[in-house]
Amino acid sequence: MEEGGGVMRCSIFGWALLALSLTPAAYGQTNNLGTNLTDVSDYSPQLPFTDIFKFSRDWFTQCGVGVDPGCNSNNSWDTGEAALLDLDANGWVQNLPARQESPIFTSVATFWDFPSEFPAGRYIVTYNGQGTIQYGLAGQKINAESLPGRDVININPANGGLYLRITETDPNQTGNYLRNIKIFKESDESKVGTEIFSDIFLNRLSPYSTLRFMDWMRTNYSTQQTWSDRPRSSDARYSSEKGVPLGIMIALANKTDKSPWFNMPHQATHDYIQNFAIQVKSSLKANLKIYVEYSNEVWNPTFTQGGWVEAAAESEWPGGSESGFTKRINYHGKRTAEICDIWRNIFAEEANRVVCVLASQAANSWTADEALSCPLWSEAPCKGHGISAIAIAPYFGDYIGNPDSYSEVSAWLNDSDGGLQSLFSEISNGGLLSNGPMGGALQQSQGWIEANIFVADSHGVDLITYEGGQHLVGVGEVQNDDQVTSLFTSANRDARMGSIYSQYLADWQNKVGGLFVHFNDVSSFTKYGSWGALEKTNQLTSSKYDALLNYATGGQPEPVLKIQIRKQGRGKVKIASKGITCKSSCETSLGDLTETTIRAIPNPGFKFLKWKGACTTQAKRCVVSSGSNREVIAVFKRVLP
Repeated sequence: MEEGGGVMRCSIFGWALLALSLTPAAYGQTNNLGTNLTDVSDYSPQLPFTDIFKFSRDWFTQCGVGVDPGCNSNNSWDTGEAALLDLDANGWVQNLPARQESPIFTSVATFWDFPSEFPAGRYIVTYNGQGTIQYGLAGQKINAESLPGRDVININPANGGLYLRITETDPNQTGNYLRNIKIFKESDESKVGTEIFSDIFLNRLSPYSTLRFMDWMRTNYSTQQTWSDRPRSSDARYSSEKGVPLGIMIALANKTDKSPWFNMPHQATHDYIQNFAIQVKSSLKANLKIYVEYSNEVWNPTFTQGGWVEAAAESEWPGGSESGFTKRINYHGKRTAEICDIWRNIFAEEANRVVCVLASQAANSWTADEALSCPLWSEAPCKGHGISAIAIAPYFGDYIGNPDSYSEVSAWLNDSDGGLQSLFSEISNGGLLSNGPMGGALQQSQGWIEANIFVADSHGVDLITYEGGQHLVGVGEVQNDDQVTSLFTSANRDARMGSIYSQYLADWQNKVGGLFVHFNDVSSFTKYGSWGALEKTNQLTSSKYDALLNYATGGQPEPVLKIQIRKQGRGKVKIASKGITCKSSCETSLGDLTETTIRAIPNPGFKFLKWKGACTTQAKRCVVSSGSNREVIAVFKRVLP
């Protein structure tokens, strides 16, 4: 027997032993850590919902080459006529045009560009109404097991994304069109209707106390104005430009016992804000705080809301000597104050639960000072309307991907390690880029924090972050350089990034100590950035995620469940509460669970024989408690011919 990391490692000829170690420890959040949630989309690795139709792509229109007039190889996949679809209030297709009618399309489809880790296997498709649904690419219908209203399909992501096509709906013209389509794992059938969120998604949120819903709400470029424009829980999908419905966000906050952070659309009316606040007050757990922010980064010229706010400000305060940007920042303060007044009035005696946030530019602390003072508004200062925190995004390293650093960063690629040591040296100490800040990326970020501490203290408000972490991403021509992108993604996977995160977070804790909200939870690394603490939902650890977890717990070890399979191809163990099936060595945190159920699954040609150690049952299911150290062994035996 060999001991290492608290895991028993052993094997017997002809048998496969699976060693499991449970190391409990006191678990609690010491430092206040939050996360931004990645936007819901068909290609995201976040996989948040049990019903995968909820993150399907918007309907697109299709036609048949040689069958439908006007159809050809260039437009058959998407005729571009989605605006002509006859949709009900929830987004379901009520009818399709006949072939002789003027639109080119005669069918409609949706698609999922699955991430590589999407779980393969048997799925159930349920629906109401009459019509014809076809599946393709990753999806194959099992005709022998399918019935009207309930299809059984097999999904194999190796064959591409899932393709679902409706070629006929409401054929008898009775109003009984195809609707309420749900797609879920066969093993999750009992959960549909009661469990909105996937277990594996919930588990990855364990380090965080606060969930910022900015991207779930599609805050950037939002067109929502009135309460009737809002997304609803009954919508066909939550991946549309409307974003995720409020009821679903509240359900997640309640399920996880985490404080929500909502971003009010920049065009939202007073009535919209009031109704939003009323629903939160009536549905959210009473022990949870609510962070409320007006839009997102209205100072940033990248997003259209900034221009809209500036135009509104020019209309509010025409003429004068102030620049358009100064008026924009004043309007930001004004609207934040008005929203804060509405929320606090709705919550009345519970107004202390509402944290009214004014988010400003970290690198320009004037934006916070001016918005809190808002001298152009007749009801100034804006701070006097209940704003209790300014929030910044003190990212580090953004300048490294700028065009003016391109030639020097490109030279790093010729180093023996591809430039990693140079990159980390620039982040930690600086001096390698002629246009870089003195002291490097971390020192630059700390300077921004210190400047904003001064503003927060002068106005008597808290300082928190709305986003933060590394910001290694190419800008302009740099974005399309695959070698630079590879350098940035490699750096985000490197153990040294975890060490830098630990230093970065420790500096924040020492200087400020308030809520730190990272960007973001789970997202793929691409040329558009390596933002995710994790790249995949089934990823159990990373240098960034581990540093965030260590920060949240104050360095206290979290209960950990470790599983190692010493011989391949003999059996596996499923941890249902964590959404994990271990086919090889893997590890997951237990969070605050007091016990968890594990299930032994023998491979073909083997049978489950027994558990050894803390579990003595011969049943395939075993409940492991976290009361003390545990070692459990699942024994599989070859079935002799």
